[in-house]
Amino acid sequence: MNNVVLVGRLVNTPELKYVGEFNNAVTNFRLAVSRGYKTKDGVVESDFINIEVWGKKAEIYSRYLQKGSLVAVSGSLRTESYQTSEGENKYITKIRANNLRFLDNKKSDEQKYYSSSQIFTDNSNIEITEEISEDEIPF
Repeated sequence: MNNVVLVGRLVNTPELKYVGEFNNAVTNFRLAVSRGYKTKDGVVESDFINIEVWGKKAEIYSRYLQKGSLVAVSGSLRTESYQTSEGENKYITKIRANNLRFLDNKKSDEQKYYSSSQIFTDNSNIEITEEISEDEIPF
């Protein structure tokens, strides 16, 4: 089973591109995910995870997400490799997102905390599907 669930903030505003002969939409962004503990120096460390989203969801997310947005992402872990022009092998690890939840509460400045069991079962958030309409966007 290859399933990943992450909660974090966007490091950058998503980039939307159209690739391939069928002009498929793809959005890429990085997610800062806290490790959940402090070092001896009192610093909370984070990991920076590359996320990619394909299709209609890529177009929607690129419109409504921005740097600093708090989101939950579920998807699968992907590894890819390529060879540089110098002949060096490079490896990339990223998450291919299947679902994304907006966790920012735009109606108040109050920060809400979510447990991992609530993220994709809490009905207060909207899960993006291929048939989403503009009226369903929470902000």
